[in-house]
Amino acid sequence: MSTFNPTMLQGKVALITGGATGIGKQIAITLGQHGANLFIASRKQEKLEAAQAELSALGLHCHFICCDVRNSDEVEAMIAALLKQYGQLDIVINNAAGNFPAPISNISYNGFKTIVDIDLLGSYNVTKAAFEACLKQQGGNIVNITAPFQNGGASFQAHVAAAKAGLDSLTRSCAVEFGRQGIRVNAVAPGATGDTEGMERFAEASPEYGVNCPLGFVGHKSDIANAVLFLVSDAAAYITGQIICVDGGSSVDLLKMGQI
Repeated sequence: MSTFNPTMLQGKVALITGGATGIGKQIAITLGQHGANLFIASRKQEKLEAAQAELSALGLHCHFICCDVRNSDEVEAMIAALLKQYGQLDIVINNAAGNFPAPISNISYNGFKTIVDIDLLGSYNVTKAAFEACLKQQGGNIVNITAPFQNGGASFQAHVAAAKAGLDSLTRSCAVEFGRQGIRVNAVAPGATGDTEGMERFAEASPEYGVNCPLGFVGHKSDIANAVLFLVSDAAAYITGQIICVDGGSSVDLLKMGQI
């Protein structure tokens, strides 16, 4: 049973990039279960088809499109297809991202650029296209999915930390520029989240990853999705430019002594 009113997003249209798998798919499910019409995007057709089938089986209204967010032409075509289908866009979730744990010495030039291009440039492309096509006329909500570790040093995550630091800055700048047009822009920073590809990769490198947070347990994809749901709801009507960490307290445990 949801804490939130199940019809709170009735009549809204939500775009979720990277919405075919992992946290993105859970965000789509959660928004759909609260009334939103869904449009999910990813680079892989087969994953999109599987996700649409799963969401449709839950009774959710979902369409999809293949899109590489690094390509601005594809992004503009995606927004045009969404508007042709639904006639409006109210919620944008910039969730598409790349990641692989590696020390700086093992990150290739192209590997570093790829992560920055997906996480930062891709989010900018989607934000700009959505803003120009419709949000600047009607208002709406943008939520960027960032990370909780870029304000400090991040072993094996230099490429991701650099991209997410840029995304945090973009979040704040867009919030300042877009506020008078009725657009709120926020971000959610997931910590260790179970049943995700990223969690599997980090668990292989460090079996204790996630459980040493102050709360002492790994989070769920629904925890991230619920934070997003709150930010796009009227309950957050006076919140913009904020980055909410959903990480069990890891980002504030500076001495990493939460289990003492």
